[in-house]
Formats: sequence, structure tokens, C-alpha cells
Amino acid sequence: MTTSQVDQKRALIKLKHDLEPFRNAIVSGYGVLTWEKQYYAGVVFGAISIMYLLLWYMDLSFITLFSLLALLAFFMDFVIPMLSRLVANGGNWDGEQEAKFEDVCGQLYKIKSSIVDWYDYLFKERKPTMVVIIISMALLALAWIGAIINNLLLMYCATVLVAMWPGLNEKDVFKSLIQKVSKIINDKIQYGKKKLQ
Repeated sequence: MTTSQVDQKRALIKLKHDLEPFRNAIVSGYGVLTWEKQYYAGVVFGAISIMYLLLWYMDLSFITLFSLLALLAFFMDFVIPMLSRLVANGGNWDGEQEAKFEDVCGQLYKIKSSIVDWYDYLFKERKPTMVVIIISMALLALAWIGAIINNLLLMYCATVLVAMWPGLNEKDVFKSLIQKVSKIINDKIQYGKKKLQ
């Protein structure tokens, strides 16, 4: 093993240790986000929709919203480990749940390292002029979209996309869509070849 692999393994073990109090909630949440049961997709979509409907109805100022979200985060950080210990004892924690927990920790570590890599690339490395121009244009386009479309609607769409992404990947929705599109394209190509002959 190289030094970087040892460091990665050590960071993964530390992440797993840090998330240990939340392991029951993480495994349950992973099951919901990957749609282990058929109705979980509707539950995720409905919960997000209700949450954003309440935010729209309350029409809170940014500082109030930020304060309430921070309060909710601190409350959840306190309550979830305590409820996990009360609801699920260590006796009913089996190998399958441990494997799911390790899989989730591995995925979280990959996401974290990707974010760090992107941060290093965008803010620490020297970039050629073309990259700076492309990133600036993309950010200007996002600012323009944000000025035209309601920010709450944009956040709703982004939240739904992020929350539904694991389930869509798990159910191979994208794979089937790509197969259908490639089949249609191939059929059109074959039809065009036959027409040319």
C-alpha cells in the first residue's frame, strides 16, 4: 500500500468512527433514499414537497430561516444518537446492516474527497485563462437563471434531484433511459441506411 492509500484508509476509518452514533439512522435513511420499498420514492418526494410548501407558506426572512435550520440541525445531532440507542439495541445489528453502513461510509468518503479535489482545483491550482473564462460564464449563467426563476423553486428542484438521485441510480432508471434512447437512435440509423440502399 502506498502512503496515500494508507491515509485514505485511515480517513475512512475515522469517518466511520465519527458516524457510529448515527449508524441506525444512516442505514434506515439509506434504505429510504435507495427505495428499498416501492413507496419510498413517493415518501421522499412528498416529504420534500411538504417541507418546501411550509417554507413558501411561512415566507421567512433569510436570518430566521437560517436560525431555525441551525436549531433543527443541533436538535437532530442531539436526538438521533439518543433515539438510536433507545430504539435499536446492538443485539439486532447484523452483518447486512454493517455492510450497508460501511458502504454508506465509503460513498460519503468518496463524496468528501471529490469535494476536496474540486476545491483544490478551483481555488488552489493555477488555471489557464480558458478555464477561468468558462467557469465565469457558467457562474454568470447560474446568476441569470437565479434572477429569472424563484429561488425557492430552484432550491426545491435541486433538493428533489439530490434526494432522488440515489434511488434513481439504484433502480437503474438512467441505464434504461440510455438504452431506450440508444435503441431509438440505432433504429433511426438502420432505417436511414435501408432508405439509402
